[in-house]
This record gives sequence, structure tokens and C-alpha cells, in this order.
Amino acid sequence: MIVSFLVFTFALFLVLGAYLFATHGTDAKRARLQKRLSEALLHSAHAEDVDVILARNELMSEIPWMNQILIRMQSALHLKRMLDQADLHITPSRLIMFSVMAGMLGALSASVVTPFIPLMILIGLAIASLPFVHVWWKRKKRFDAFLEELPDALDLVSRALSAGHAFSEALNMVSTEMPDPIATEFRKTYEEQNLGLSIKLALENLTQRMPLLDLRMCVTAVLIQRETGGNLSEILEKVSHTIRERFRIMGDLKTLTTSSRMSAWLLCGLPIFVALAVTVMNPDYMSVLWKDPRGHYLIAAAMFLQISGMLIVRKILNIKI
Repeated sequence: MIVSFLVFTFALFLVLGAYLFATHGTDAKRARLQKRLSEALLHSAHAEDVDVILARNELMSEIPWMNQILIRMQSALHLKRMLDQADLHITPSRLIMFSVMAGMLGALSASVVTPFIPLMILIGLAIASLPFVHVWWKRKKRFDAFLEELPDALDLVSRALSAGHAFSEALNMVSTEMPDPIATEFRKTYEEQNLGLSIKLALENLTQRMPLLDLRMCVTAVLIQRETGGNLSEILEKVSHTIRERFRIMGDLKTLTTSSRMSAWLLCGLPIFVALAVTVMNPDYMSVLWKDPRGHYLIAAAMFLQISGMLIVRKILNIKI
């Protein structure tokens, strides 16, 4: 069985290496295209120390026929948008391939430990979801960093407008003076409107790339001001103050619910700790749970109830502001 496991693992990595070798040429072409664009914009007034991206990367897969299939799938387009929001420069087909290979490898590794097929499938699905969890975590981390710098960016735009600069130039100031990821997203917005897109469409594209409630509130305020008039600098200052107050209230709630969250995590982790501790102290007593098929059903039911309880506790503690 171990020999079969090693052979299968070697075959998986061999397929992965062949796929990466076959798609290396596409990555090289993309790098050459970006280098040519950077050289063409070298003497531009807004291209100093900035990587300007003029070509949208809509590639779903390096394999042409698979790319045509994925383009027609709505779920693949949604996955591509999530990868862009997470700032991960991989195609959806590569992510799906990594997920499938990880799931197969996890299921095969579980088959070495236990012959219980439902548990093997469950472990394989759990490991296959890890690449998508990584994308979700990177996306959430990037959104949090964007929200953290958004009030300062709005203050910068407000001060630029008060000093007499145009709104487009204020966007350019944010893209050059603020850190990533907010600088990258505002730079894309500035370049879009600088290349002929209207301010409204450029801001709507910004909200599609960063679907955040606070950003949507800012964009709505800007669009309403452009139609009805008013002091945009004062409006942005009030929006910035509102966002900071939301952050303050969220911090207070997080502090007040710290004990409840710790209690929830302890209750969720206690059964797992007790099962492992009893197994170490008395392996014969717990061998029925780990080796008997009925124990496998109990483990699967316990894992389902544990995950359900953790999700319920998380939903309770997730207070909307």
C-alpha cells in the first residue's frame, strides 16, 4: 500500500511538472508584454516608478479549449474576480487543478490510515478546499488593509480638492502617496478615466473590484455630488468621519465579546482535545472509536456537529454595524 502511495504521489507531481512546463511559455509572453508596455510609457508624466497596466488579463486557462469553456461559465468568472481581488496572479484553471490534486493526494493519504471510504472522501474534500480557503483569506486580508487606509485616502482627496486640484488629480495623489492596496486600486481608477472612461464608470469599476460597503458609500456620495452639486470636500470629510466611527464601534464590540469568543473556541476544541488525550493515555479504550466502522460514523457525525456549532457561534458573534 505504501508503494502504491509513493507511485501515485510521483505521478501527481510528474503531471504537475508537465503542466507547469507547458504553461511556462505563456507566462514568459505575458512578462514580455508587460515589459514592452513599461518601456513604451517610460517617458510618460504619470509612469515614473509606477507599473501601469493597460491590458486586462481575462485569461482563464493557458489551454485554449479549456479557456473557451471557462469563459462561458459564470462560476469561473466569479473565481477569476476573486483571484484578482486577492491579487493572486494565477489562472482559475491552475487553482482548480491544484485543488483537485490536493484532494486526491489527501484522500489517498487517508486510505493508508483507514479503509473507511466516507472518511477518505471527507478528508479529500477538506484538503481540496485549502487552496480556495487561501484565496479567501488573502482576499479578506487585502480588503481589511484597503478599509484601514480608506479614511486617510478620503482625507487626502478632501484636502486636495480644498487646495484647488481636480478630482482626477486627487485620485492620482492617492495612487502615488498612499500604500498598497489602496494605491493600486486608485491608480487603476485614475488610469481608466485618464484613458477615456468617464468618472462614473471608473468609480463603478472600483466598487466592482473592491465590493466594500464603505467604498460604495463614498462612491455614491461622489456621484450624487456630481449630479446635484455641493461641497465635495466637506462630504468626503463627513464620510471619512463616519467610517472611523464605525471602526471605533467595531473595536469596542470586539473587546466586549472577547470572553464569549474565547469560551466558544474552548467549547469547540474541548471534545477534540479530550479524544486525543484519552487515546494517548489509554489506546485500547479508544481503539473501538478509531478502528471500528461504527466509530467512523460517530467521528463523521461529531465533525459535522462541531463544524455546524462553530459556524453558528461565528454567526451569532458577527454583529453588523
